[in-house]
Amino acid sequence: MDFLLSDICEDLAASVDAIAEAAGYPPRSTVMDNTRRTLTAEGSAFTASMLRDIEGGARIEADHIIGDLIARAPDAAGHPMLDRVYTHLKAYENRRARESAAANPQ
Repeated sequence: MDFLLSDICEDLAASVDAIAEAAGYPPRSTVMDNTRRTLTAEGSAFTASMLRDIEGGARIEADHIIGDLIARAPDAAGHPMLDRVYTHLKAYENRRARESAAANPQ
């Protein structure tokens, strides 16, 4: 199975678009088109700020961004890619907390 990164980006963009629209905040089509082009462009140097935070070992906003999107979704089971993203982000937060606790024992 040849699952491309652009497929993941398209799936995530579609989920975010659908949730925002259902919540009464439909993104403008030009914004979504530009976002899709940026995320799927061959050789794009674009990096999400949360990824930069993860790469730097910094705090992230998993609950504030992805968790909020999932909570606003009208169909709880309708966005499995967002669920996967959230699971990975929470695993990162948990590992970071464990490592911080081990480095700074009370």
